[in-house]
Amino acid sequence: MPSGLLIDLDGTVLPENNRPTKRVIDAIGEASRLIPVAVASGRVQDDVCHFARLFGLTGPQISDNGATLIDPVTGRALKRHILDRETAELVVSDLKKSSDRVLACDAGRFVDDPDHIEDWKITIVMAKFDSEVEARGWIDGFRADKVSSYATVDNIGHWYVDCTPLGVDKATGARNFANEVGVDASKLMVIGDGWNDLPMFDVAATRIAMQGAPQEMLDRATEVVPGIAHDGAVLAIEKYVLNRS
Repeated sequence: MPSGLLIDLDGTVLPENNRPTKRVIDAIGEASRLIPVAVASGRVQDDVCHFARLFGLTGPQISDNGATLIDPVTGRALKRHILDRETAELVVSDLKKSSDRVLACDAGRFVDDPDHIEDWKITIVMAKFDSEVEARGWIDGFRADKVSSYATVDNIGHWYVDCTPLGVDKATGARNFANEVGVDASKLMVIGDGWNDLPMFDVAATRIAMQGAPQEMLDRATEVVPGIAHDGAVLAIEKYVLNRS
């Protein structure tokens, strides 16, 4: 059995209406009674806490693409990786030139207008783009030695660029999670569907990719399961955690 389970949200267990199926909720809840389970998402702290509570999860959870480890019961951050202010200001300024929607998480608070950032304790900066090509174009044009950045797509098909401190990604979150709950990170099971989930594949022994994930994920996956419309994540949980075939 895996030492723990990390589950992406959008496109993995959250469909367009943001309402996971009862089958998903039940499977995650049942798994959490056997091993430590966490959401691992690019979403901000409040969103991750909301869905963790919906799934009945009380252990540490991963938000901001791995930059924050949070207690979903209290909402308190257990660990944060913060962009230095100079870099954060540079990222925000550059993204504002290319996107009309730039968002951030500042000291745990969601900020939907970068002009209202107060503390500059930024864990993630996000910007909406019209297409994957535009999102990747910004990433290719920005200095790779400044931040970790990923082109991500939400559950309704909107493309974003997510920027976290250099070297911080969902693999960071996975290691922080494993350390906090006292399990072997190399024996984790992870389930995801997007580029920002790929770093978790560098850590975990059991790597589940949703059908339709990037080809590199499919190539490296322990198993590829049906897409979200068929509750593919549940099939993986039943097989590898609940021992149902």
